[in-house]
Amino acid sequence: MEFRNIFVYPKYPKNLDKLYKIAYNCWILWDMEAIKLFMSIDSKLFRKCNKNPILFLMLLNDDILNKLSADKGFIYNLEKVWEKLETYTKYSSNSFPQLKGKTIAYFSMEYGIHQALPIYAGGLGILSGDHMKGASDLNFPITGVGLFYQYGYFNQNINVNGIQEEVYNKNNPYFLPLKEIKDANGDKILIKTELLSVPIFIKIWELRVGQNRILLLDTNVEENPPEFRKITDILYVADKEKRIQQEIILGIGGVKALNTLGIHPDVFHLNEGHSVFLIIERLRHLIKDLGLSFEQAFQYIKMTSVFTTHTPVAAGNENVSTDLIRKYLSEDIQSIGVSIEDFLNFGYLNDKHIFWLPALAIRFSSFINGVSHIHEEVSKKMWKSLFTQMHCDEIPIEGITNGVHYSWLSFQLQYLFERYLGPSFYHFGQGSEIWENIEEIPDEEIWDAHQKRKKEMITYIRQRMVKILRDKGFSNIKVEKANKLLNQNYLTIGFARRFATYKRASLILKDKARLKKILLNPERPVQLVFSGKAHPADLAGKIS
Repeated sequence: MEFRNIFVYPKYPKNLDKLYKIAYNCWILWDMEAIKLFMSIDSKLFRKCNKNPILFLMLLNDDILNKLSADKGFIYNLEKVWEKLETYTKYSSNSFPQLKGKTIAYFSMEYGIHQALPIYAGGLGILSGDHMKGASDLNFPITGVGLFYQYGYFNQNINVNGIQEEVYNKNNPYFLPLKEIKDANGDKILIKTELLSVPIFIKIWELRVGQNRILLLDTNVEENPPEFRKITDILYVADKEKRIQQEIILGIGGVKALNTLGIHPDVFHLNEGHSVFLIIERLRHLIKDLGLSFEQAFQYIKMTSVFTTHTPVAAGNENVSTDLIRKYLSEDIQSIGVSIEDFLNFGYLNDKHIFWLPALAIRFSSFINGVSHIHEEVSKKMWKSLFTQMHCDEIPIEGITNGVHYSWLSFQLQYLFERYLGPSFYHFGQGSEIWENIEEIPDEEIWDAHQKRKKEMITYIRQRMVKILRDKGFSNIKVEKANKLLNQNYLTIGFARRFATYKRASLILKDKARLKKILLNPERPVQLVFSGKAHPADLAGKIS
């Protein structure tokens, strides 16, 4: 007898259909009116669900649903949010006429869209998520490609010795704003590729991000051998062999997924080097299917590829041993008429035992950028050995300073932006004239919004610390002290990023006497808040 898990979607009143439809578009996770709509149902439960709209709706019982169905005020607000989403998704811009009919494929190992979808680790994912949101606001045609992780990145626990411990929670795709992509007959679509001559099948989940979407690849399907179902389990798994398997699925599997769905990108954007093996699949198509020579295929890929590098130190960039490249990719490379040794040359720096994924991406891209102007200079020095005929200033790496999407603004500041810039300010971010209106926002209103948000932050930190101390069995005296942490009137400096030694979180602690003087300044007191996670394999980062 064989048992299978099945998922049955809940029934709900017909006039709530739009509520369930909007829940599957991530736009509602950053729109104030949409969030207020869900909060109006049960704010406590919505927060408990991490503001995950799908899980939230799944947990509502029939009595609540029937009550909402009969609530004319709620139905009126639902219609308003529905119309707002309809207007947003139909927005068309004339700002990019050169992109009409074009498609950009955006490959990233992680996407930080919202805490409700924990498939991101840090800055790279947040930038990827912001790119997708911003592209949607501007009617910029991007299709994202990534991986769906069964466990994603870990939740952090600090033990009694002050050392980080990792806790992994399973992501159930049916309780997330994801939908499995199926064919016209409603049958599941499986992408086929190979690892070590073993057929691997990949399911595709769709994540709607406003006007655009992200395709998330998943190897956890019954058609795969058990050991390969776990390829997409954990983001940034420490096992190098498992990591290269993920990168093959993302790169080669991602291109195959696009082709299967009839998406033929005009430009491929590689956000960091993790997806660089898409080059192999593109070479295969251009050489085997279209009959181009290797040199022609190389030039075409170079003309249509963009690469963004993030990491400011060489050791932090993705690299693998040449033995792993030979083990996993020799057959693919040789099948397109290229020797493995010739291909490896594209990923070498100085050591022929190490293959650098960013080096391959740089050599196959016509546009390369760092994520700030300072990072531009750092990257030019770091990758100088790839451009031996150029002076450092001539190296074609540009700096594009990271921005953040307006969804990271507090509701208080979003409200001010809508009042003074107009309700659709996010559609016109590339125009300088709209930002001149920021000068019209009174300083007092900005300060008031800031103070309200600061108070909310302090309250959150206190509540979080109280819970941590209680869970660890600390005395009531210590718990009570945590209830009085931080002062709203002090200048608060936050360090919130991944804990890696090169980010130097503890640098401010080196000169203790100077730090004490700063913190205890009677006229301008300062307080510090540190937050972040270290990679599970980074012991030094955990201790710092």
